[in-house]
Amino acid sequence: MEFLKFEKEGKVARISFNRPEVHNALNMGLIEELSQALDECEKDDDIKVILLRGEGKSFCSGADLKQFLEFISGTGNAMEYGLKIHLSVLKKMRGLSKPIIAEVKGYSIGAGLGILLATDYAVAAKSSIFSCGFILVGLSPDSGTSFFIPRSVSFKRAFELMSTGRRFSAEEALEYGFVTEVVDDEMLQERVAEVINLYLNRPRTAIANLKKLLNASHSNSLDEHLSFELTLAMLSTLSKDFAEGVRAGLEKREPVFD
Repeated sequence: MEFLKFEKEGKVARISFNRPEVHNALNMGLIEELSQALDECEKDDDIKVILLRGEGKSFCSGADLKQFLEFISGTGNAMEYGLKIHLSVLKKMRGLSKPIIAEVKGYSIGAGLGILLATDYAVAAKSSIFSCGFILVGLSPDSGTSFFIPRSVSFKRAFELMSTGRRFSAEEALEYGFVTEVVDDEMLQERVAEVINLYLNRPRTAIANLKKLLNASHSNSLDEHLSFELTLAMLSTLSKDFAEGVRAGLEKREPVFD
């Protein structure tokens, strides 16, 4: 791949944005390669956990403004670009049956923030910087931010963040629920490795079902959700991991999931 590093080590897939010279800004090529990598992660049964990160100093600084300049001049296709991010990346990330862990440093801005919000667990370096960004280039909120942000904070805070485009710190991102935890910069990779190891020993089916439940939790009625929850729980009981978990509990030992 030209704009992305895709590496597999054991049961871990490591996806790295690889445009460090522009803080991993998203051009069409990077978006297409990310979509391909996500497809590979879904179909490869050996992969259990996905790490999403950026080469160089940043996670992702958002859309490549040079790409936007092409849209203005009429030489690029803004609709194709937008559909790729929304349907081939964000929707695919939320539909993926495997946990996506984000290693966050430097800038997470605009579409970069949207991609971060679509992950399942995010560890951020203390010096990280965040912004919705879109408003500052004349765009209304994009890349899932207007979906994810009001589900973490109040409407007024969501409006403030998206209407001002102001930058905010890792501590604020933690307070808003945009990241799971914040660590000292020098501890970032070590802590991410610990989180990956934790999820390597979590049951596959139960994690996949958990993602489905969380995705549906804001649209289902209580009755619908209880029914959905029970259905998935009963399906979980058919898995080898369920049998291992029950036996481990009775034997007072740590379970070893596939």
